[in-house]
Amino acid sequence: MSLSLSWGIDDSVVVNQRIYHLDLEYSKVLRWYEMWKDETLSEEYRVFLSLVMILDSDWDTPPKNYAELIEYVDKDDLIQLSNAIIHRIVGDQVASTTVTRDLKGNIIEDEQKNFYDIEEDSGYIYASFLMDYQIDLIEARENGSLHWDKFNHLLSGLSEGTRFKKVIEIRTMEITSDMPYERKEEIRKAKAAVALKSDRSSIEFEMMDLKQKREYMKQQNKNQ
Repeated sequence: MSLSLSWGIDDSVVVNQRIYHLDLEYSKVLRWYEMWKDETLSEEYRVFLSLVMILDSDWDTPPKNYAELIEYVDKDDLIQLSNAIIHRIVGDQVASTTVTRDLKGNIIEDEQKNFYDIEEDSGYIYASFLMDYQIDLIEARENGSLHWDKFNHLLSGLSEGTRFKKVIEIRTMEITSDMPYERKEEIRKAKAAVALKSDRSSIEFEMMDLKQKREYMKQQNKNQ
């Protein structure tokens, strides 16, 4: 993220010595992410949409195909420009080799696991921004006042008292063998209440007793 307190935000990328300006309003970037996750779209069409969505252009109506797009973008720049946009938004993905923990020992980062999803956790994020910063994210989307870089830094800087941070804390809690049974059940129930869709089935399985687990596995085998 190119946020600098001394120079501001740089929303331009350079491809083959040509400068392209980007529109990185936060909700537009979130829609860009959703577009890339849509496997019903071909990769070629996703590249096209990526450029149409993020380029800061003065076109009256967005291009409907590549033929119209190359009136604004040099055809030799298309793939490189798409990659430059990805790099500008996502940044350098440096693989970590260990799980990162806070001073209390709680997991705060793990390259193998995501502890939040902006789409699924949108309600928690909305409430937390309103609580900490008095920023209404819906209003910010409507007036285009919040940049993607600012959104990311504000998200990571939310206080521990916000609902979003409390949900992350619950998801990262570990159940250890020396815990009393009641405490283990309390944590499992808390995790189930705020689980991401990708984690929900495994958490529900952990909460089953032995008989329920056997029945569940039988049903799964039948469905295969």
